[in-house]
Amino acid sequence: MKEKWWHDLIGYQIYPKSFQDTNSDGIGDIPGIMQRLDYLSDLGISMVWICPIYRSPMMDNGYDISDYTQVDPVFGTNEDLKKLIDEAKKRGITIIMDLVINHTSSEHPWFREACKDPEGEYGKYYIFRKGKDGQPPNNWRSIFGGSAWEKLAGSDYYYLHLFTVGQPDLNWENEKLREALYEMINGWLAMGIGGFRIDAIAHIKKDLSGGDLPADGVDGLCSGMEYFRNVEGIEEYLRELKTKTFEKYDCFTLAEVDDIPEERLEAYIGEDGYYSTVFDFCHCFHSRLDGDWRDRDGEMLLDVRNRVFERQRNMEGKGFFCNYLENHDMIRIPDRYLPKEDQNFYSLSMLPVLYFFLSGVPMLYQGQEIGMTGFPREKIEDYVDLATHNSYQGYLAQGMSPKQALDKINRNCRENARTPMQWNDGPNGGFSEVTPWFAVNPNYTDVNVEKAQQDSHSLLAFYRRLVALRKDCLYKKNWLYGSFTPLEEDSGQLWSFMRSKDGQELLVFANMANECAQTKGHYDGKVLLNNYGRLKQRDGQLLLQPYQAVVLERV
Repeated sequence: MKEKWWHDLIGYQIYPKSFQDTNSDGIGDIPGIMQRLDYLSDLGISMVWICPIYRSPMMDNGYDISDYTQVDPVFGTNEDLKKLIDEAKKRGITIIMDLVINHTSSEHPWFREACKDPEGEYGKYYIFRKGKDGQPPNNWRSIFGGSAWEKLAGSDYYYLHLFTVGQPDLNWENEKLREALYEMINGWLAMGIGGFRIDAIAHIKKDLSGGDLPADGVDGLCSGMEYFRNVEGIEEYLRELKTKTFEKYDCFTLAEVDDIPEERLEAYIGEDGYYSTVFDFCHCFHSRLDGDWRDRDGEMLLDVRNRVFERQRNMEGKGFFCNYLENHDMIRIPDRYLPKEDQNFYSLSMLPVLYFFLSGVPMLYQGQEIGMTGFPREKIEDYVDLATHNSYQGYLAQGMSPKQALDKINRNCRENARTPMQWNDGPNGGFSEVTPWFAVNPNYTDVNVEKAQQDSHSLLAFYRRLVALRKDCLYKKNWLYGSFTPLEEDSGQLWSFMRSKDGQELLVFANMANECAQTKGHYDGKVLLNNYGRLKQRDGQLLLQPYQAVVLERV
């Protein structure tokens, strides 16, 4: 694998609405991110991914874009963004933006023109089909619930929207549409953006050749994923996208692509892949709160370990994954992986050790470094996301009571990760001087950055040590390019592996349970990182305390 400039990035995701408000409107903004650059630099961050800040009616919190070329006034201006890019660069931080090119907002000028004439120039920018017998063209279900087709008022036409009705899908079969997107992308790269996190890119190719599919729900609809996710032929668009934009600027690209067949992975993130990297989704549906893994903590974490280790082995020397535990679309990791009574410094500091020393680009999500958790609500009206309310109505339709439906929402709702950043124990957690757009988690008086900064043994301090070890010049090449060897695979509670390069052997151990564990193998070495005060050993075997995580250099 050839060495590339982005291989050693340490990423940090910012959900801008919830990061820092500076103009007292209750919504985070670009100047707020600028205000916190030194904090990110001190943490050791070298890349910041900012969720969408383009002009938008915010039906889907910015993922419905009405103008690709302008920053939405709620976040600031294009000049603010340019200043942020420049200030971040001074601190060795690369800024990447979200790139949303599967769909636009229904308020985008292209779509407004398309509605006037679905068969015209701009109509061909989107996917319009005539209905049949007063019904949609087929029975695909939107990813957010309900039909994936919306009727155009006063006509026989329907438009496709895989997400909300306010997010009509673009027609990537249209070369003119593709060229317009490439021009926009190159404009941001010319401004100095270091790259993009690419949203929903797996869906840009659709297979509309079939009709209705067998219903898989009480609504009579079908998910239809195989017809609009990683559809055969998508590769020609991905190659063209890279050639006409990303490749010209040698930028960093991080794609949201789930369920890539193993045999196609190298084409996506190999030496000459379509992207720099993709998220490894293999663990993101595991949660002790809901679904198949409910209250099966040990089995769940063992399954996560086995899946992640298999992916690491399969891609060794071929390409990089982006490794993460949290993002804006899922429940916070302490709630997903740990019982409430087990959430403490040791368990929370163990969690990042699970992934930080794997091959790939590690990513943090804002607040993860101080142990932010979810905030279950007492009534559905306290949630604001359209997808949340659609899910709630879906649960009611399935026969759940309002209480049962709300309980399920509280267990799996992505909004719980979108509460405002907790900077201090002052009003609104230091996020804003006015009531925020979304309520702050009440635990901000105990869980906040200011308090963590005053404690040299805090979770934040541990994250700084973690990042520093990942970046340490004595070990960095091994973390980046060393071979991967699982250890202690017979254990159901140990997450352990070795990274090896040029004779250097680095050993990582994490006890995933609230009980002691002893290794079968014998391991001697220099302790590089430990979330306990000491490491106990017996005849060369490690005696790991509950949730203990340790990194050794074998000597």
